[in-house]
Amino acid sequence: MIHSPGDKKLLIDFQDLVEAIKSATPVNTSEGAGDKKKRIANLLRPGNYGAFVQYYFPDYAYAPLGWFHKKIPEYIVRNHNNIYLEQWSRGFAKSTTFGLFLPMYLKAKGMLNGVLLGSLNNDQACERLADLQANLMGNQRYINDFGEQYSFGNWEDGAFKTKDNCGFYAYGKNQTPRGTRFKWKRPNYGIVDDLNEARQLKNESIAYEDKRWVMEELKPALWTRIWWLLVLQNKFHDNAVTSLREQDEEIKSVTHLVNIVDNKGNSNWPENPDFTDERIAELQKTEAGGFIRERMNTPYQEGADFKREWLEHWTEALPIHKYDSAIIHYLDPSYKSTQKSDYKFWVLLAKTGNHYDILDAWGEKATSKNMWERAFEVDEEWGDHSLINHCMEANFIQEEVHRRDLEQVEREQARALRIQYDRRAKGDKHERILSLQALFQRGFIRFNVAKKSSPGMKLLRSQLLGFEHGSKMNDDGPDALEGAVWMADRATKRKFSKTRSGRMVKSKTRSM
Repeated sequence: MIHSPGDKKLLIDFQDLVEAIKSATPVNTSEGAGDKKKRIANLLRPGNYGAFVQYYFPDYAYAPLGWFHKKIPEYIVRNHNNIYLEQWSRGFAKSTTFGLFLPMYLKAKGMLNGVLLGSLNNDQACERLADLQANLMGNQRYINDFGEQYSFGNWEDGAFKTKDNCGFYAYGKNQTPRGTRFKWKRPNYGIVDDLNEARQLKNESIAYEDKRWVMEELKPALWTRIWWLLVLQNKFHDNAVTSLREQDEEIKSVTHLVNIVDNKGNSNWPENPDFTDERIAELQKTEAGGFIRERMNTPYQEGADFKREWLEHWTEALPIHKYDSAIIHYLDPSYKSTQKSDYKFWVLLAKTGNHYDILDAWGEKATSKNMWERAFEVDEEWGDHSLINHCMEANFIQEEVHRRDLEQVEREQARALRIQYDRRAKGDKHERILSLQALFQRGFIRFNVAKKSSPGMKLLRSQLLGFEHGSKMNDDGPDALEGAVWMADRATKRKFSKTRSGRMVKSKTRSM
């Protein structure tokens, strides 16, 4: 990016970028005017945004676009005058999508007045405009179809205008974009990209000042008739601007959440060789809490209640008939039946001696029907469903929606589910889950090594690591685990109790 005429290295870098874009975007010089007109119309028609990106930016679209790269921008184009919180996994090209592809698309359709970009500081904001500026200057396909963009004398770093009076402006959060315009045109496309710094977010006053800057400095600088404001930030901290905006119920916004994997643990961008299921598994092994924060959009600080070394006890599962009691499959459902509610969590656990083996875990933001279908899948997977006791908190079965969905799945499966209910007065959830500390610390709770890579087991372990009083981390998995341990203890006592009751009968053969 060109920061000043005297900065020769950066000038060369920018020129190299322009030349690379020119080389990557050759045009068909023999194309007739009629064919050219039809091709452009086809690339700009609704539903063909992906083809637009592939044609004009072949060097950037090095991997096939994911579903979110096409579906979300098309939705945004149709629905202007909205604030969009784009919470995409790190590495999913959100800056390129919304800082290059989408504004160039809007400009090609004649919908763009200008771009206003805010970031941590001015240098970083200028850098975020680099690809946009270089493409407007050197993208031969775009220039061939929509005309020369470069405007001599109006091509400064961080504040440049195209020949058709479309302005592009970069601001750091210590600057004010108030009154930004070129002639009559105020920018109508706002981008907030990497506004926050992790260390600063520990200070709530700085975090709220960042949010104020977005809503009171940058947002009012946009054109009022037709506008878009996009906040590009994965949800890595509770004080990040995207998190604070999402919590503000007084001002409407639209959130697009795209984690590295979907609710079933599969890659959300399998078309990209960098994000196959195998590569994602490698990332998770090396990133620990960073994977949860940066790639799963979950504000996460490792808690103090369950230490990582306590969770490193792995074992091979026994055949289920060799465990000391019935196998417990314990459910912590959310209060709602939809996929947008909290996680629904099953934990499959069995006891042998003093050890509690977590055989499997399943946690998804699924429907109530999916939740019950999972119970039947476990029965099938483990062979003898007569040895598996499905358990659930008693108060939840009173919810009509869960009971109705259970009955529907039972009809489809042509048998009833063996389910019992945890009817105890549970008391404080935090204290109940903390009761597992001693078992973990002594190595009595073990994980089935065969399920080490399963999404549910990974989610359970991450929720345990993030668990502490006051944490906003989901605790559905630890809650289900506590219930499973409690039920396993009761089942074991019933099976092995040798206590006699009733009246003693004196033996006549016994010697005195």
